[in-house]
Amino acid sequence: MINIIMEEKLIMERTADKSHKGITNSIKKDVINLSNLALLITLLALVAVFASLSPYFLTIQNLYAIGLTISVIGIVCIGQTLCLITRGFDLSVGAVAAFAGMVCAFLNNAGVPLRVSIIISLLTGALIGLLNGVLITRLKINALITTLATMSIFFGGVLIISKGYSLFFADPAFLGLANSTIFSVPTPIIILILFYVVFYIILKYTVFGRYVYAIGGNPEAARMSGIDVERLQMVIYIISSLLSAFAGLVLASRMGAAQTTAGSTYALDSIAAVILGGTSLAGGKGSVLGTLLGVIVIGVMNHGLIMLNVPPYYQGVATGIVLIIAVLLQTSNLRGKK
Repeated sequence: MINIIMEEKLIMERTADKSHKGITNSIKKDVINLSNLALLITLLALVAVFASLSPYFLTIQNLYAIGLTISVIGIVCIGQTLCLITRGFDLSVGAVAAFAGMVCAFLNNAGVPLRVSIIISLLTGALIGLLNGVLITRLKINALITTLATMSIFFGGVLIISKGYSLFFADPAFLGLANSTIFSVPTPIIILILFYVVFYIILKYTVFGRYVYAIGGNPEAARMSGIDVERLQMVIYIISSLLSAFAGLVLASRMGAAQTTAGSTYALDSIAAVILGGTSLAGGKGSVLGTLLGVIVIGVMNHGLIMLNVPPYYQGVATGIVLIIAVLLQTSNLRGKK
């Protein structure tokens, strides 16, 4: 009896060890991926250049500042990654972020408890995602047109609610969401890391993740194999808007108020970071790890330009150039494979 128990224990230990090694090897494979390796080299080059030009670039305070800057757009980029993998787009991410923050501030100032205001704001984001999903999957309206329209609608909604002014929060506890620390690390950075870990596991090791890549690779083949393509696409747009709403709340907490200009560049910034991270415009290929590297590269580039006193409007020029380069590299890779 004792021998049987010992054998079972040994088998369980070997299985756990193999599982652990499998996950470790998978992560190593993703990191060593040619696209990710190129991004790492680019990132190191940018850090070296900015560190040589400014003695304050590699200080812990500045690194935390970069982390806080990318924490909001980084959360938005997770949803954008899912959309692009499945051959979609979500241009409404910035509008959803701004609208969620404004709804939360408006409700809180109207006397609604802070927790209830946050929950309603997140549900509002999910409903916007549901609207996008229904228009795209049920009414068959192009994703680009649909999300462009909802972007316009909800940026307009922000101005209607606020009447053109920033809204401050009645409950000061809301500011703790983005201005607190965990083990001396700013909370938004911890949240960002947790989100990426969770979605890395989801995309890599779950049935949902396999379905996402299957739809992006060949929607018709996925449909014929029994996958409910339209339903899954709808879920993805809900996730994208929900993440954008949460990012909008983090941004409002950081700024101390819900602002009318919040999220105005998130559509371009998120698409640029995701494509730079290796997600294919043709669908079926991409990873949140690559997206995170893309977010960090753009964040470091923008922050470095600010430290060198380069006017902020040049950041848009730099982001646009990076986007063009990323698309050209993808196009050349696709032609090479053909």
